[in-house]
Amino acid sequence: MSEDPVAPRRAADSDRARLEAALRYRGLPLVVRHDRRGSAILRRAAPALTFLLINDPLSTLLARSLAVEPAELTRRLNNTAWVFGLLAITVAALIVPVLAGWGVSRWMRSLSRPGRLVLAGTVLVLVVPVLPLVEWVLRLRSPLWLSLAINGGLTLFVLVGVYVGAGSILAWALRRAFSQLAKVGAMATQALPLLVLVVLFAFFSTEMWQIADALPRRQLWLVVASLSGLSVLFMIATLRDELRGAVTKASSGSLPALPAKLADLAVESGPDAVRLSRRERVNLMLVLFLAQALQIALLAVLVFCLFIGLGELAVEDEVIVSWLGKEAFEQTGTLFGVHLLLPNALVQLAIFLAAFSGLYFTASAATDPLYRKAFFEPLIAEVRVSLAVRQVYLARHADEP
Repeated sequence: MSEDPVAPRRAADSDRARLEAALRYRGLPLVVRHDRRGSAILRRAAPALTFLLINDPLSTLLARSLAVEPAELTRRLNNTAWVFGLLAITVAALIVPVLAGWGVSRWMRSLSRPGRLVLAGTVLVLVVPVLPLVEWVLRLRSPLWLSLAINGGLTLFVLVGVYVGAGSILAWALRRAFSQLAKVGAMATQALPLLVLVVLFAFFSTEMWQIADALPRRQLWLVVASLSGLSVLFMIATLRDELRGAVTKASSGSLPALPAKLADLAVESGPDAVRLSRRERVNLMLVLFLAQALQIALLAVLVFCLFIGLGELAVEDEVIVSWLGKEAFEQTGTLFGVHLLLPNALVQLAIFLAAFSGLYFTASAATDPLYRKAFFEPLIAEVRVSLAVRQVYLARHADEP
């Protein structure tokens, strides 16, 4: 019985697909050969399009429920049934789209190639023509042409993002952030008490409340952007040093073994894994940056909620009136267009302190050995495994047509 001459080629294609999937899963889509990045782009975009399909009507309904005058919103909040309904929509908007996207991703893996194409095409049709038509009929969004344009633009944005690898990078960073939630909580319990001591007196300062109240929201966001820019500069400097150290260590030949699922693809020798192109270096910097940025953002949100709660509990209305005047006290704050039924000065001050806290956390991350042990060392270990996968990929498929 003669051997199938096509079998070796099929095996090589299967191995290449496994390595490319592993690189994308590890947040390194720019390591994949340029001519392979557009492969199965619609199938790879299906989870993100499913997220849009579920999130769009829920977020639209939530926005319409809150886009009312403060007096009307107060009246509705006194209705227990309406409040529970609002909470249900909010929770659904946060959780259901993520679960739906994850479910479609798992479903894709169990289907044959034609089945994947049918499922991806169905999702695409539902997102672009069907969903805008349904929202227009239910009067959730109008006019129809605007809904079609928005959904079509978002779909194109998702496809382009999948092609350049943005989805893979973001998905890896999100997985890392969720996997380290317990460590983030531990860091918060260590960092928040010291941070509160640093900014507590500023929070109870009359001048800070007056500055926060007088600051236009656009100017406040410029201040937040400036503090965030300083945080980004700190992170880039720190991560560049960390990546350089990882590459230097890898150059000594101490790359780790491949993950168990790829162990059968190991090669004895291959191209120099530490000679990274500029594109690959940027990719590695992005995954490290996003992983840390999500942690810092989470801690900043915790600080924002902390000071909102502290202001409501510890600062009486009469005190705010004496500091700012009755007219300023009666001005309610908003966040991204949503009325919070809180004094505007409190919201603005909490936003500023949260941004300052993000900068504080970033500076601490560069010097605190506990933070390095909890976060940096696992991230660098992941980078070294990714370099090992890259070495095998280049050794096997760099010269293929």
